[in-house]
Amino acid sequence: MKKTSLDIWAKEISKKTGFVPEKEIRRACYYATNRFRCLILSGKYQNKPAILKIYDDPRVSEEPLAQIKFNQQNKSKTLRAPKVYKYEIVSPQKGWIIMEKIPETAVSFKRPLKPEQRKEFIKIYLEYRKNFPTKPNRKLNLSENLPAHKFHAFRIARWLQLANDKEAEIALSNKKTFIDPKKFVPKYIKGLSTIDKEFKNRKMVWSHGLFNPTKIFKDQNKGIYYLIDFGHNKMYPEGYELAFIIWADWFLEADWQMNYVDWKKGINQWLGELKLIAKKLKIKQFSSLMRACLVERCLGTILADISATDRPRKEKEKRIALIYQLLDELI
Repeated sequence: MKKTSLDIWAKEISKKTGFVPEKEIRRACYYATNRFRCLILSGKYQNKPAILKIYDDPRVSEEPLAQIKFNQQNKSKTLRAPKVYKYEIVSPQKGWIIMEKIPETAVSFKRPLKPEQRKEFIKIYLEYRKNFPTKPNRKLNLSENLPAHKFHAFRIARWLQLANDKEAEIALSNKKTFIDPKKFVPKYIKGLSTIDKEFKNRKMVWSHGLFNPTKIFKDQNKGIYYLIDFGHNKMYPEGYELAFIIWADWFLEADWQMNYVDWKKGINQWLGELKLIAKKLKIKQFSSLMRACLVERCLGTILADISATDRPRKEKEKRIALIYQLLDELI
């Protein structure tokens, strides 16, 4: 593999800090833009097992500070985040962090979750909400000051730009595009209207931003859960995290070759589980809130997670068809 700027930077950081890289854990792109946004390596730091995470993301992030502040305020005996050993924030979008390595015995949840795993995961989610700060611990970015309905509109417009660019790229190569404007645009407009109406009276909530089964690791020996990836801590509209959990577990990981009726059952099961904790989270009018939250997830999935990626054509078309049916029900 050709070395990227992140690989070169990793060598510089290792030389400067004494981190000894041993194995690449993960590297990720910003959707299908071919821009690597992070590189994660395991190794040793001061003779201790450690992780080096380097990020260069189009989105604003203060991941090292967010992780440090969570550990400082967290009082949970069952949920924690890896300790931060050393870090540097180079710019609002770029930085690195050397942190404690999660024990080898700690494993993440496999998606989609089974019914008993959902219940366990929801308990962890409540433990997280109980111990996560309720107020911002930094100055808010400009977009975070937007009211909830405008914040959603801002993010969805960014995803529309991603899909617009990808579709233009496909059209330029004389291939068939994936989004039919005649079908999509009316759904898009109705979807925005649904979101606008529901979130005009909803609050913004300080959140982890990426809380889903892939961000939780359970140490089977100690009964300890580790929460990772604090790069998206920010203000989000009420209910966002709940729909995000459904999106991460089911929208992205359920068998896309299922028929719609069976596929929809997974969403209904998640909604049933989440409704049980709505009172604990002090959420009012749960059904109408989740309807709008799922509309937001549908639009984001079509524009960013399907259209703006390099998935195979057959899979893209089937996934879009499933989301279209759900979106039609919701709007």
